[in-house]
Amino acid sequence: MQLILSTNTATKCPNNLIVVPMRLKVKNLQGEIRLTDYCAKHFPILGSRSAAKKAINTGNVFVNNRRSFETDLVSNGDVVVLKKPKKKNVRVEIPLDVDIVYQDEHLIVANKPAGIAVNGNRKKTLENIIAQIATKSLQTDVLDQPVAAHRIDVPTKGLVILAKTKSALININKAFQNNQVKKFYVAVVHGKVSRGGRIESPINGKSAITEYESLTVVPSKVFGHLSMLRLALITGRTHQLRIHLKEKGHLIVGDKQYAEQRTILGKGLFLCSCELSFTHPKTKKEIVIKIDPPRRFERLLKREGNRFEKR
Repeated sequence: MQLILSTNTATKCPNNLIVVPMRLKVKNLQGEIRLTDYCAKHFPILGSRSAAKKAINTGNVFVNNRRSFETDLVSNGDVVVLKKPKKKNVRVEIPLDVDIVYQDEHLIVANKPAGIAVNGNRKKTLENIIAQIATKSLQTDVLDQPVAAHRIDVPTKGLVILAKTKSALININKAFQNNQVKKFYVAVVHGKVSRGGRIESPINGKSAITEYESLTVVPSKVFGHLSMLRLALITGRTHQLRIHLKEKGHLIVGDKQYAEQRTILGKGLFLCSCELSFTHPKTKKEIVIKIDPPRRFERLLKREGNRFEKR
């Protein structure tokens, strides 16, 4: 894997340093406003409503000297304090197969192994592992540890963007919200998919769009056919690719959670996030990062094709 290290030697500048805790007195409001909306707008270090909600729910926002809740309302005269979250000191065993594909002062793109979560309430996550091996940013708004800007499923392997600084996290989050980050996957699925297409099927009542392109189709003695697909994730619903492909009759190989048919178990999920393209939040240059799918994808297709020929 290619490792790109930044040569930026910027030093901290007190005039630009974002300081927490931050204390604000509410003013110039017409009536009451939700605390989440107020924090998202008036604390730039948070940058979004979801980040404000997280800060409130983790006990880092106080209103008039009491811990707040996301349902709280504030009005003129209230005093809102944003406290700095406690720094995580997590030591974990680092798997040898965690690769940093791209790194600079602002961002990291890592190749997440299958079988671990991106983040969450556990020690062995991609965030905690990367925190042990990433180079520290010298930017003034550096985060305590790199934070993932998006997630991929636990059994899915592939590229994940993590931010080193608060400003990078805010900008990348906005890019995801505006569908400005292009995400491409490779999967091996059951059935014969000889052409490309588009799936527009809501998931949990929300719009969900997937585009697919057929790369390889092989006959299979056991499964009829297997196909390798390149998938474009236009929206980002939970399990979107797995649900959409199953609805089309093309279960992803190894997906035991959605399997209602025979599939290959014990080899993992044959789904990999292989390409990301986005505008760099600081340099504004277009970044395109690609990795090859795991070798087992090609090995499976070759094995099934050979078995069919020998039948």
